[in-house]
Amino acid sequence: MTVLVTSGTVFVEEGLREQASGLVQRASGIRSPQFRLAADDGAGVEVSAELSAFLFQVLRGLSRGGVAVTPLPEELTTSVAAELVGVSRPTLMKLVRSGVLPSRPVGSHTRLRTSDVLALRRARAHDRREALEALQELEQEFGADS
Repeated sequence: MTVLVTSGTVFVEEGLREQASGLVQRASGIRSPQFRLAADDGAGVEVSAELSAFLFQVLRGLSRGGVAVTPLPEELTTSVAAELVGVSRPTLMKLVRSGVLPSRPVGSHTRLRTSDVLALRRARAHDRREALEALQELEQEFGADS
């Protein structure tokens, strides 16, 4: 199996892509796949949940044909920020105008700090989890209508 790394780009042969596809299919029922690095002598290192999720997404992208990995820039466009937060661009702009999400003008465009966007994304995920837990508690308290 050939893996070639040149100028920061990793090239893989079709066989490796097929292996990635097989692994992704086998792991499809696993809610949060966890990776572990193991040496020949059995020694190993646990991979964090965040890095495991990232690696699984890379494998999923590779299984579909290709994947590009780049670090997030310090600032984002409103379109990219909206996609990261999981809202429409007009909704994101309402958050900017209301002061929920800090921004800065660049000519006629708006730029947002990646750290602010990711903080909003985490906060919204936290709020969704809390809302789901509250609904589950209500369901347990009052019983589900069947």
